[in-house]
Amino acid sequence: MAQSIDTVRVKDLTILGDPKLANYGQMRDYCENFSYEFRGGHVYGIIGECGSGGWVLSYFLTGREKAQNGTLYLNNVLAADSSVLAEYGCYVGEGVISRKRFGGMTVRQQIEKGLKQTNKFTLNELVEWFELSSSRLDRNIEHISNERWNASIAIGLAHGKTLFCFPWLNTAWIHSLRSRITASVKILKDQGAITIIPTAKTEALNNIADYSVDIFLEEEKLNVKEIKEDIYWNIRKR
Repeated sequence: MAQSIDTVRVKDLTILGDPKLANYGQMRDYCENFSYEFRGGHVYGIIGECGSGGWVLSYFLTGREKAQNGTLYLNNVLAADSSVLAEYGCYVGEGVISRKRFGGMTVRQQIEKGLKQTNKFTLNELVEWFELSSSRLDRNIEHISNERWNASIAIGLAHGKTLFCFPWLNTAWIHSLRSRITASVKILKDQGAITIIPTAKTEALNNIADYSVDIFLEEEKLNVKEIKEDIYWNIRKR
């Protein structure tokens, strides 16, 4: 298990990528010259329209995307390679990077695999904290509807992760998930984790986020029309 991280700092970070989440969607996203320091025990709203870089930032911070430019510091130490982020990050809605990420392991199996390595919690504790249904523990995470959000966080904690990043969520989606998000991020704050939630409007995260961080791109630096044409959604509420 990797050492926990108290701070993550990025400087002049530029990323162009295509973040995705099964049964949710995929888009072209662009983050340009972004600098910020994230601290443990806090929830950060990354504020920008779809395509302004919030989603690809989450993808990068969980080890799923490479940056074209910029520097990364973990606990104020320069990281030689951003791939180390996979050791710390949990991508909310999916979980941790694994050869069997969506390929066969059930939620229970993923949690138990992590607990064997960390011994920090028990399965029963995580089931109770995140209100996981016994009927869904033995399914793959992409097959458990909206419970995937809190189940993936439980998987991350089981594996000792300390950096939890959501995909980009619009205001309506946050509203529909508010009770799950609110309960889950409270647990993460209590555990000293860093939580990042990209969305378009600060007010969508009222009483959830401790800080709101703008990630808007200047219009002349981003062909908004081209980006929007690349976006496709397959969001299904179940």
